[in-house]
Amino acid sequence: MSLRSFLNQAEDVNKISSQVEPEFEPGSLASQDQSKPIVFNNIKDYPDLKLVSNLASSRELIANSLGVKRNEILFKLSEAFKSLQECEESDESIDNYQHFSEPDIEKHFPVLKYYSKEDEDEVKAPKYLASCMVVAKDPENDVQNLSFHRMMYHSKNKFTIRIVPRHLYEIKDKVEGDLEVVIIRGVDPRIELAGATSGSPDMNEFEYANSLMNGGLELMDIDGFKIPAETEMIMKGKITSKEDKEGPFVDLSETWDKERQQPIFEVNDLYMKEQPYMRFLVPGKNEHKHLMGLPQEPRIYNKVRETVPTVKNVVISKGGCSWLHGVVQIKKRNEGDAKNAGMAALAGHPSMKKVTVVDEDIDPSKPEQVEWATATRMQPDKDIVFIKRAKGSSLDPSQDYENRLMTKWIVDATIPFEEKEPEEFERAKLPKEDEINLEDYR
Repeated sequence: MSLRSFLNQAEDVNKISSQVEPEFEPGSLASQDQSKPIVFNNIKDYPDLKLVSNLASSRELIANSLGVKRNEILFKLSEAFKSLQECEESDESIDNYQHFSEPDIEKHFPVLKYYSKEDEDEVKAPKYLASCMVVAKDPENDVQNLSFHRMMYHSKNKFTIRIVPRHLYEIKDKVEGDLEVVIIRGVDPRIELAGATSGSPDMNEFEYANSLMNGGLELMDIDGFKIPAETEMIMKGKITSKEDKEGPFVDLSETWDKERQQPIFEVNDLYMKEQPYMRFLVPGKNEHKHLMGLPQEPRIYNKVRETVPTVKNVVISKGGCSWLHGVVQIKKRNEGDAKNAGMAALAGHPSMKKVTVVDEDIDPSKPEQVEWATATRMQPDKDIVFIKRAKGSSLDPSQDYENRLMTKWIVDATIPFEEKEPEEFERAKLPKEDEINLEDYR
C-alpha cells in the first residue's frame, strides 16, 4: 500500500485546483476542513508536485485506514503490538526515482511557512518540514528505528532537527561524529501511526506497521537502509555534531515552543518520484495531535489493566492537546477503582496532567458525554485527587518552568456506589433509539 493507493481508495477527498502560495496558504486552507484528506494540485513555482494533508486528522479517518470502527482503534493498535510481522522485500528500486546530489532543497519542493510571530520588533516565520520520519540504525544491534521529527529549514541542504531524549537521541549518542540516516515523507498513514508510536528500543516500527497493514508492507533497499516501497520522497544524509538555532515552533498545545540549539541535518541525496505527492502536517492542528496522542493509548490501557482489569477503553482527548488530558473508561466494581485507574493512567503516560475516569456507558471519545458524567456523577470535594509537585510535560505552558513541576489531577466521574442507587444516575433513552435510523424513513 502507498500514499497514492490510500488516496484512491478514500471515500471523499478535498481536491484544490486553484493555485496556492507555499507560504501560509496550504496550512491555513487545510485547517478549515479537517474532516477529510486534502490535495493541492496547483502549487505556485512547483507545477510538478502536489501537497497532501489531513490523512489522519480525525478518529474516523484513522479507523477507516485500519479497517475498524471508531471505538476499536485502541484494540487494533494493541493487537498489532502482539503480532509484529516481518516485511517482504519489494521489487521497487531506488534507481527508479529522480536523484539529486547535494540538493538545493527549495529548487525541488517547497518548505512551508505555517505561523509568524512578532518578537522584539522582529517577525519570525520559520520554514518547517513537520511530517518527516527518520530511519536510523542502532549501531549495537543494527535494529532500525522509525520516528517523527520536525525540521527547520536554514539554507540549501541544511536543516536543524528537533531531537528529544528518546530512541533517536540514544542512537545518536552511541555514535562518534555524524549519524547516517534516511528521512522518508509521503507513505501510507498506517506507517505514520507506527512511526509515531513509542515502542521498546528493540522494536522495528516497520514490522508494527506491517501488522497494522495486515501484511501489505514491502520494503526496498537504499544503501543498507530498508524503507517502504513507493515512498514519495526520500532524503539521505547525516545528523551532524554541529548545532544551530531551532524554533520558534507551534507545538501540540497551539502555543509557541521556545527556541533552542539542535543538531544540523545535511541532505546528501534527494530522491523523488515523478510528480510526487508531498506530505505535510499543520503544527498544532488535528492531524499533529492525533499522530502524537493516539499511539499512547495502548500503553496507557495496558498499564491501567494491570491495576483495574475491567478497563474498557482509553482516549487521549483532543481538547487536552492530545497529550495532557485523557479519559479512561472502566466497568466499576468497587469504590476506589476509578482512582486506582487514574493513578495507573498517569504512570502509563507521565506527560499527562489530568485523567477523567468514566463508566462503561460513557463514550470516552465524546467530550459532551464525558462532561455530562462529570456534571452528574461527581462532587469535587470527594472525587478529585491532586498530585502536587509532579514532573510533567514541557508542552504545558502553565507549569513551574524553574523546577519543571506541576500538579496533576484525577477526576472520578463514575457512578458513586455509596448513599444512592446506581439507577438514579442512568441516562434516559428513547424507545427504539438504537433500533431505528432516520435515513431509513426518508
